[in-house]
Amino acid sequence: MKQTNPFLILDYISPEYFCNREKETSKIISALNSGRNITLTSIRRLGKTGLIKNVYYKLKNEKGTKLLYVDILKSENLNDFVKVFSDVIVKSEHKKLSVKLTKFISGIRGKIVFDEYTGMPGVEIGLSDKEESELSLNKIFGYLAAQKERYIIAFDEFQQIVNYPEKNVEAILRTHIQHQHKEKFIFSGSDKHMLISMFNDYGRPFYQSSDMLHLERLDAEVYTRFISGHFKNVNKTITPELIKFWINEFDGHTFYIQYFFNRLYEKKEKKVTDRLAHNTFAEIITEREYVYLGYRNILTRLQFNLLRAVAKEQGVSKPNAGGFIRKYNFSQPSSVNKAIKSLLDKEMLYFENGIYKVYDVYFSKWLERN
Repeated sequence: MKQTNPFLILDYISPEYFCNREKETSKIISALNSGRNITLTSIRRLGKTGLIKNVYYKLKNEKGTKLLYVDILKSENLNDFVKVFSDVIVKSEHKKLSVKLTKFISGIRGKIVFDEYTGMPGVEIGLSDKEESELSLNKIFGYLAAQKERYIIAFDEFQQIVNYPEKNVEAILRTHIQHQHKEKFIFSGSDKHMLISMFNDYGRPFYQSSDMLHLERLDAEVYTRFISGHFKNVNKTITPELIKFWINEFDGHTFYIQYFFNRLYEKKEKKVTDRLAHNTFAEIITEREYVYLGYRNILTRLQFNLLRAVAKEQGVSKPNAGGFIRKYNFSQPSSVNKAIKSLLDKEMLYFENGIYKVYDVYFSKWLERN
């Protein structure tokens, strides 16, 4: 049997391939089992989805518990939310298309459709307005409440509901969720400030309805042991110093570390040298260069040069300060502020602990070197 590359990029298999997060996993499970919802925040690609699926792995054998993961990042309105949510329910019940499920699908004006490649069932819904979407939500939550099992439901990128054009979506969902006595919820998202506002600002529907957990970067020592152990399992040699260098080089950002060591792990060499590591990273950057060059066509000159400046500084706390503006020949603070806002909206920059950084770590390294 072919050895699985242990540095997973797109999916979760088991705790064997998941580094640490034991405290976070325990905290989430404890909250859910004690009847409390929990909100999980972090910047993108730091491991929120993996953590949720690790929690689900630990809970999957609990009798009478069902687990639903609902990613609403691509949803644009309440109709989309209903479609995504109901589709996840149908997929979770695909082994027993019961009378109850059939009635539920009919009640939301849906029909079962099957993926032509996987054969997995999904639901296709025809909704025309907010009123129909709200009626469908009633059916969805009513269906869940009527089941014997306890459902644990994760809404990933939950802050997306704030962008829906319909009014009072937060209040509508809060009304349903607060009446789900056995169901418990994980609200996850990458917009920390928005989620904190949603759950901690007095007067907002979800005010103090959930525990809060912010996901920090993995401890470098723990991550080093995890990486070293997987190389050792296949008789490959890699030094702790080399591992720590690249963890630091990628700012402790889980996805970029995982991807790099995934590529390094597939190399035939039994000894991972500094030269091999640098050559591997050069391959990665070269493969992405056409994308990075393309950014110049979709960004203004100021925006692109501002990204380059932030990358070269490895993070900037005051981009409108005189010294920074003079060093990189920007015109005036107001234009820099406008560019910063645009790049934040495009999620090409992010703001963390008082510092602006380029979101794509590989892009940031490319900008530093070019």
